[in-house]
Amino acid sequence: MSTWLVRQEGSPKAISLPTPAEVVTGLRDGNWQPTDEVRGPDDTNWQPIENHPLFAEIAAEIEPPKPEEPDDTHLDMNPLIDVCLVLLIFFILTITYASLERAIDIPEDNSDQKGPSATVNIKDIRDKIFIVSVKMDGDKPVVRIEKKEVPVEQIAGEMKQVIESSGRKEMVLDIESEVPWGIETAILDAAKGNGVRNIINNRRGK
Repeated sequence: MSTWLVRQEGSPKAISLPTPAEVVTGLRDGNWQPTDEVRGPDDTNWQPIENHPLFAEIAAEIEPPKPEEPDDTHLDMNPLIDVCLVLLIFFILTITYASLERAIDIPEDNSDQKGPSATVNIKDIRDKIFIVSVKMDGDKPVVRIEKKEVPVEQIAGEMKQVIESSGRKEMVLDIESEVPWGIETAILDAAKGNGVRNIINNRRGK
């Protein structure tokens, strides 16, 4: 029985196959590459499969797989998502800090303070100030500007009308300690937006 020898290019080890058909099968199955070497029973030298007269045509039909080319239409969104997350965290921290800063800057009521600055007579400054009071009605904070109850979302507009009609640009904020800081921050923002020059803050218990 004739024997065909096949080996990988440059390898000293060879595999014996009984027929040329076995060589062709291995070539088509990918077990051999066209550049691997073959030697038949009548051959004196090793030669690449693609150069052997018996297998050259079959080897030419078997094209090596093309390398995968990168898809230029694909957009990698991971870097964009990372940047958006960093910006989101930055904005959250900035907003939280700004709100906390306004709360920290609010002067605390010191009932033990003595001297002329410890008390303010409203009658002496009534023509310069308007009063904003906030009390808790159960779980709901009730905001009043000059004794008029005002929804939270309308504080800035009502404050603007009071300032324009009376010319008073100083504010006394009378607020209970149970009122959430968010309500107080909204009032202070509205005062700042309306150009209030001075704010007397009295945060007190019930």
